[in-house]
Amino acid sequence: MTEFEIFALSSMNSSSTGAYQIAMAFSIWVAFRAANLTGQQYADNIIAKTAATVFGLATLFYFNMTYAFWSFNQAATSYRLAELKESGGDISSMASAFVTQTGATTTPPTFSLVPGDPIIIALELAILTMILYPIWGPKK
Repeated sequence: MTEFEIFALSSMNSSSTGAYQIAMAFSIWVAFRAANLTGQQYADNIIAKTAATVFGLATLFYFNMTYAFWSFNQAATSYRLAELKESGGDISSMASAFVTQTGATTTPPTFSLVPGDPIIIALELAILTMILYPIWGPKK
């Protein structure tokens, strides 16, 4: 595989992950609306509260999975470039900088649902709070 093919594969992966992320952003917005509506109009209905909670948690799970796929694709691209360089192939200085920045080695990356970026963890916790608090929090 050449550097061009590696980056082309990375571009295709990023495009599909980006399209999925757009759907997840819309789904999170729907979860926020459902949480607010449930908290305001159905605060005494345990079935509505449970349904809104399950929808919100499932949405957050798939949001996290989208980030996990994006992270894995970046790590896989770095790994493929490091492997190409190790096997004697030529890579550009930009590709070499990408490998250095990501800390890639010739050991294949592993997929993980646990975010490695603390900013993503903070974002997901904020989304979780914004979904659950209107449903289960105290009412005025």
